[in-house]
Amino acid sequence: MKKTLLFCGIFAIAAFNFMSCDDEDENNGDNSTNNGGATTSNLSAEFVGASDCLGNALGDGTRADGADDQIKIPFIAYKYDSAKGEVELNLENVIFNCAAKPKMDITFSGDTIIFNAYNSDTSGVMAKCICLFNLTSKVKGVESKVYYIRPINSTDAEDVQVLELSQKEEGVVYFQNFYGF
Repeated sequence: MKKTLLFCGIFAIAAFNFMSCDDEDENNGDNSTNNGGATTSNLSAEFVGASDCLGNALGDGTRADGADDQIKIPFIAYKYDSAKGEVELNLENVIFNCAAKPKMDITFSGDTIIFNAYNSDTSGVMAKCICLFNLTSKVKGVESKVYYIRPINSTDAEDVQVLELSQKEEGVVYFQNFYGF
């Protein structure tokens, strides 16, 4: 009997904790903060566009010295316009199949900007090559303060980068575990 009561008690506590965590996530929603700051509700994003294929992602093998081409690492270059309250994000050197139609979605969690670069073509058409692309999005409603930015599939603390817009209006951020798609 004691074992049954102990089991039921542990089960009840575990269920309560699970429901509490689940409820907390629902309350936070897309506009919650994950860094201890205030909730931000005025941010919005717009996809501006993608470049055409910028060349073979593995290099074209045309270096005069015969050395292997360097694989380009993706990064985000940003420019902040305080008068408009927007920041332009340029995700550069993203790898996709040559037949891809690259797109970038932006979501928010408090003051964290979460980006998702993907192939929006659902036809299944593939080419026998991979290309580098640059993707541009704008985030509106930003203020002169600290924002955080990370790829959607990364929860590693090393992949959360800081945009200190009150001190720097443009710059570049790299993500240690982000190499393209």
